[in-house]
Amino acid sequence: MILPISGINNNNYYRGQSFKGSALLSNNAASAYKKLDVNSADYIKYIYNRVKNWCKEVVEINVETGRLQKIVQSDEPYIFIMNHTTTQGRDINAAKFFNTLLYREYIYHSKAETCPRSKILANTGVLKKAKDGGKELEWMGVVPVYAGLADKDKQFKNASVIKNLAKQIIDGKTNLFIFPEGALAALTFLPMKYKFQPGVSAIIKKVLEVRDKIKVIPLGFAHNKKESAIHIGDEVIFSKKDGNYFAGKGNADSPFFDADLKTLWEDNDSIMLTESGKPVQISNVVPFISGILMKNLECCSKEAKQDLNKDDKKIYKI
Repeated sequence: MILPISGINNNNYYRGQSFKGSALLSNNAASAYKKLDVNSADYIKYIYNRVKNWCKEVVEINVETGRLQKIVQSDEPYIFIMNHTTTQGRDINAAKFFNTLLYREYIYHSKAETCPRSKILANTGVLKKAKDGGKELEWMGVVPVYAGLADKDKQFKNASVIKNLAKQIIDGKTNLFIFPEGALAALTFLPMKYKFQPGVSAIIKKVLEVRDKIKVIPLGFAHNKKESAIHIGDEVIFSKKDGNYFAGKGNADSPFFDADLKTLWEDNDSIMLTESGKPVQISNVVPFISGILMKNLECCSKEAKQDLNKDDKKIYKI
């Protein structure tokens, strides 16, 4: 029986089991995937039941905030942004863990048929390394993209992928997971602000051409030798009204949030994006969105590092 996280004592952090490695795709699994309708509840249940058995690594996650339940109950599509650490393989595992946890909650709340399907943007190299397992990752929703800056042809192909994903979000069919640092994450000596790439902000801009708002959840990742941590951040709501762009306060109340920016949301839950006292124009909105997202993700990555050192934890299994 699947128990709801909301049914557990929410005064503590919990441990779940993350993924270590990728199982090879068996003939039976390949056959099962081909028979599944992506829009059916069986698709979500099959992925959940298959992937949960890959669990190997302990993960701390702040489910006591109720943010996961809020996501599931909203019936809206979300964009999840995630930071890279010095161990990027474990970051991918953490993303898969959270996605499986999310599917688990959709199943429990009888939303497996109607919930948005997850798409996880990953560097093409990840799928190549997975070999047979790479095909299974694609069936599960992993979308290969070129994460570098040098190859213009591959970046052009990425633009087509982004356009398609934006449409799926607009239609309410997709939850998107993305690492905004991309291949630049390998430059670990650089602060995040120099590595944060504009792709996710371009998607948000595209979505706001049709939808009146889009919610973004920062997922902060951190690891030590024994375990990992996922910090689910507060949602950052971007909206557009009368041609003007607005940004919600997101994680501005966190002690790790940029002190100078924090004051902007002291009296308001949402502020208009302005430049030199005037509303930001559509042609220049992407860097403003990126700046706000970067500060929120940076904050949540620091929260995750702090979470690793907390003592008030109970073991929680997915």
